[in-house]
Amino acid sequence: MKTQGNLVKAVLGLTIAVLAACSQETPPPAETTQRSAEPLFVPGSAVPAAPGTVTESINPVALSNREAIPPEIATTLREIGSGNNLPATAALYTPQFTGDIFANMTMNRDLKYGEAERNVMDVVTAKDMPANRPVVIFVHGGGFGGGNKSAPNSAFYDNMSYWIASQNLVAVNINYRYAPDSQWPSGIEDLSAVVSWIKQNIATYGGDPNRIFFWGKSTGASHVADYIADRAKKGLSEEISGAIFTSGSYALGDAPLWANYYGDDVSLYPDRNAMPGLIKTNTPIMATVAEFDGDQYKEQFNILVKAMTDAEKPIEPMYLLGHSHMSETYAVGSSDDSLSGPVLDFILRKSGEK
Repeated sequence: MKTQGNLVKAVLGLTIAVLAACSQETPPPAETTQRSAEPLFVPGSAVPAAPGTVTESINPVALSNREAIPPEIATTLREIGSGNNLPATAALYTPQFTGDIFANMTMNRDLKYGEAERNVMDVVTAKDMPANRPVVIFVHGGGFGGGNKSAPNSAFYDNMSYWIASQNLVAVNINYRYAPDSQWPSGIEDLSAVVSWIKQNIATYGGDPNRIFFWGKSTGASHVADYIADRAKKGLSEEISGAIFTSGSYALGDAPLWANYYGDDVSLYPDRNAMPGLIKTNTPIMATVAEFDGDQYKEQFNILVKAMTDAEKPIEPMYLLGHSHMSETYAVGSSDDSLSGPVLDFILRKSGEK
């Protein structure tokens, strides 16, 4: 009976962790899908393929290492497909984050970077980290009106802070204001406030204020793109050393897209569209999209890569084989380094570490 009781406790604990993880993000509502008129292409091919694939360009689309995904996880992810089954996806990676993952790290929870209630962030470093290290700011997703940097009884997105800090980088994991109470340009304002705080304070935590990277996931990638574009459109200096966009939305067109944040008046979209600014920036960008992402994200990836290529701007695009919209970042910090490996390489190269 004791063994049975322990099993029940273990299952209950995993269930709680999975449910907490699922509160982090919600799938995009159907009405946010905006289709591109451009043909879509498979990496390495000049032949148009079915919608929902990715484009080839002079900025070649790299393919992730599919073999990095454990076989049993890869099988389940294929079965889940693009359905955004958050409980099932979280259950695949939760067992890889057991105990106190921050045992050998210094965690500073909920530091304030602004006046709003959600203007808080975690700063995490390895206890034996050398001084003057690059800083990586993770910006979570959640449809502009949800998501969190962390949640009780969940590994997500503490896993991002854990992995970043484990690479002897300074991890900064932020919350930001929600839509619809806070609409465009609140994301730009919040990210600008984060960078200002880091410039003034991060040296105290061992970080280099001159080597800052943003890593945005889904909505977070859109906020990061807007921040970079805003500075470029205004002719302001580039404050960061690079940015990673993971499955975000970047282009506003003639149909409402994420109206809870950008509004449903498309006549305002030209001023709110990130693309005109992104094609002006010299900030190094790595952009990724997942094989089992929804069509919206693949189409936005295509638009971004094509626009940067047409503007003769470099971008490092990557197609994540075998991953979904949620698994790509749930995997970070686990044995599956199909995304984190290339991201680390990008950060080390752009920060002058290699």
